[in-house]
Amino acid sequence: MNEELKLKLLALGLSEEQVEKLAAEGVVVSDDMALLAKEDIKSVTGCGLVTAAKVVKAFAPVVAVPVVPAPVAAEPVVPTRADPHAEIPEGKAPSADEVKGFATSMGIDPSMLTMLMFSGMAGNAGMGDMDISGMIPVPQIVAGYNPKVRNMFLMIMGSLERRLGVPIVVINGDGSVNRELTVEYINGLEEGHDAAENNIYYDSDSTPFEVIKVGVDAQSIYDADPLDSCKALQKNGMGIGRVNWMGVSLEVRQVAHLAVIKTREIDPTNDAHTAWLRDHVTKSSNRLTLQGMAPKAIGEYNNALRTGSLPTLRVMLVRSPRRQEVMPRRRAKYDSDRAGLGRGVDEENL
Repeated sequence: MNEELKLKLLALGLSEEQVEKLAAEGVVVSDDMALLAKEDIKSVTGCGLVTAAKVVKAFAPVVAVPVVPAPVAAEPVVPTRADPHAEIPEGKAPSADEVKGFATSMGIDPSMLTMLMFSGMAGNAGMGDMDISGMIPVPQIVAGYNPKVRNMFLMIMGSLERRLGVPIVVINGDGSVNRELTVEYINGLEEGHDAAENNIYYDSDSTPFEVIKVGVDAQSIYDADPLDSCKALQKNGMGIGRVNWMGVSLEVRQVAHLAVIKTREIDPTNDAHTAWLRDHVTKSSNRLTLQGMAPKAIGEYNNALRTGSLPTLRVMLVRSPRRQEVMPRRRAKYDSDRAGLGRGVDEENL
């Protein structure tokens, strides 16, 4: 028996005589002890039962416990939601994901909004008569509104406008949406205030701002013909009777307009009147230029200026949807490729 094993057995309580008895039975190394039961050790050495049990326990083979890796918590699955600002194709109703994405961004219960909207949009492409604008604060609706993109915000703004019965979008001079004044104007309408006269809204400093319809891009608002405010001037400024208003001051155009609709001093169908305007209206003209032809209209202008009711002489043009191109565009290489250009082409639809 090797010395290491002998010392270990002595430490466990066996005497030298008892160790020698084990050696006489062929125990040489620790692995030999692992083959013996406590009854074998007790009968060979004559030791007590407890001592034999301690020896067996000391030389029992070590069973490796398999290491089970701790379960890794799965990352929570976040349901995808469509961008509430994403464009919805013309003639299409918003999808369920688009409605849910919008509801989540607005802090509304998605299930409730989906149920309300789709019950109201059955058979309709869009919002139909469904008005959920009362569920969302006006500032949030206006903040997401973009007249160039048909999205959920634009559709809800349209529902709000139909409920109020008047245009509700206040714009700046450059055509951009004045969101602060739009919210102020809408809140005033909902509280029972009258709509802005002639669609001109005045801020607290009495500065006039134009009010336009939802969905109208302010870039599609053009100067109106003073002789017929329902028509837009051509891009070169030409209007009825071949009167060119390009570069003519707004005050001159306003006096001419008042002379048509108020004092009747100018008749757009009268060739003599339009000829006089062609000869006298220039870029350097002021309102007194029309004194000889429309003195009463100048008085109307002065009164309107004092009361803040001057006409804006702006008109909206609604562009029709772009035609779907069947063939790709290509550059003209030969004269035959240019044949027919300019003949009956509707540039507004190109």
